[in-house]
Amino acid sequence: MKQLVLQITLQQWDKSQQSAEHEAARQLQPNRHFIEADNVTASFDGRLLLDQHGDSYTANRIRYQLIDDRYLLIDRFRFDLQTQTVEFRAKLESNVEPLLLATLEQGWIQCCYQWRYRVDESDFIFWRYEAVTINAAFVEQLHSQLFLHSPPIQSFLNLV
Repeated sequence: MKQLVLQITLQQWDKSQQSAEHEAARQLQPNRHFIEADNVTASFDGRLLLDQHGDSYTANRIRYQLIDDRYLLIDRFRFDLQTQTVEFRAKLESNVEPLLLATLEQGWIQCCYQWRYRVDESDFIFWRYEAVTINAAFVEQLHSQLFLHSPPIQSFLNLV
């Protein structure tokens, strides 16, 4: 069975970092990276390889779980480890069906979205903004330049 490789780039900022200069600096940050074996986390008996980059102001911000030993849920995405498909849920409501984004039999995809959430820290309440990029591929063998040697077969920008 192929392994699912997810490379996640997370950029986080608060209201004080919304200037044009801050935005330009964020735009210069890469969203595809060389994969270093020491930085990869293997989960679910090696079926998931997770490579995370970027800001980490919120500990354990990226959460994921395996359902029925088949579906990997991460943020608003559902990866089917058997059919090698990825679905996206635009709204987290039970009556909204997920949208099939792609089948990942060959190549890789890139999904980008922005999000914000409330933070209660040190008696302060504020919004933390983030830009998330998820590069995803199913592979037989991990290559360090998986997301660098070719462009994605599909890109999904501004999903949320």
